[in-house]
Amino acid sequence: MDLGYITGKALAVMREVPLCDRCLGRLFARLGYGWTNKERGEAIKRLVIMELHRLAREDSEEAMKVLKDTAQNIGPLVEHLYNELFGSKPEYKECYICGGLLDRFIEEVPPKAIPLLKSFDVRRFIVGVRIDERVRRTEESIKLGHMLAYGESIKAEIRREIGKRIQLHGFAADFTDPEATVLVSFPSGEVDIQVSSLFIKGRYWKKGRMISQAYWPSPEGPRYFSVEEASWGLLKPLGGERVIVHAAGREDVDARMLGSGRPVLIEVKAPRRRRVELKALENEANAAGRGLVEFRLESFGRRRDIRYYKGDAAGSVKVYKALIAVEESITPDDVEMLERELHGRLISQWTPRRVLHRRANVLRRRRVLGLSCIQHSNNIIECLIKAEGGLYIKELVSGDEGRTTPSFTELLSRRAECVELDVVGVEVIHE
Repeated sequence: MDLGYITGKALAVMREVPLCDRCLGRLFARLGYGWTNKERGEAIKRLVIMELHRLAREDSEEAMKVLKDTAQNIGPLVEHLYNELFGSKPEYKECYICGGLLDRFIEEVPPKAIPLLKSFDVRRFIVGVRIDERVRRTEESIKLGHMLAYGESIKAEIRREIGKRIQLHGFAADFTDPEATVLVSFPSGEVDIQVSSLFIKGRYWKKGRMISQAYWPSPEGPRYFSVEEASWGLLKPLGGERVIVHAAGREDVDARMLGSGRPVLIEVKAPRRRRVELKALENEANAAGRGLVEFRLESFGRRRDIRYYKGDAAGSVKVYKALIAVEESITPDDVEMLERELHGRLISQWTPRRVLHRRANVLRRRRVLGLSCIQHSNNIIECLIKAEGGLYIKELVSGDEGRTTPSFTELLSRRAECVELDVVGVEVIHE
């Protein structure tokens, strides 16, 4: 029987297995617009039934046999015609793909998801779907076995239909920057939520020394107070689980962060409140900073911003203020020579000995972009050093036993040490 592509393919499938309206319609989901798969499947079944009835009226014994044999797989739509032709009611079988559960699943899941979204103050969401492997393989085998090129997956239908129903309750689907993912499992009906982190852009200042950037635990408690600990002040107002600090580089524990501050992206995991004013959050973080760490929160960010803050250190410019002690007396001419020799100079540095226990021994080259020094005594100078990010300033001064060249020590031919170091400017210039 030649019934055309759609009705022919649909009948061929239903002669083999029973399908509900949704699962049949989904096999032809990319044909026609503005219909649900349930509407599409019902329309196809009606057309198949009409074609078989037409052929039966034209005395086709084959059509009568196909109608009788296939009725249990077609479903209730064929009941009246079947009763008219055969004087009885067929016994229908459950859908071979979804087990007859898909309609109810799509209706019952959104009411479970909505309270979860509300409990985490979510407005923008996406739907994630976990499909039982048997269901997935069954659907794929039917598509491949009948060469069906215009279908979509059950996962895609569930994602779309549940998303549409959730949106009716004032939530917005957002595929680029969702605040949460509603995770649904078919056919179990389990519903969970995966809350996206909240990101806050800003800057921080370390006003004292012996303050680390990251939390530094030890058996006796934190080894140092940290920028990360100060950021924990955001947890209570946002109802978050934990905080991660993504900063544009880091300064040594004994170095202050002054001047323009260091750019930072603060990530708050699983917040239950997302719409809190930045000023209120800033106040909470600064209170937790104990006057040692200060924040300025500028705007909310996105996950993709991490790459900006955690990019290659060489894609930034840092300005440092270093107090330097020289082993022997130096003259104003020595200071002028340092400024002249190091301005624009490319510095070669092997990984400093002080960090070799945690970092690979590699050679890096960074440029000194500017140097300006003031002499305070015969062996003390204070320098402003502008350099490419990633240049180790303490080793630029000391030479690190020849592992950094050129250095203050090398150029002065006498030992020089950085007594105090402050970062006074950080400019991120990479994209």
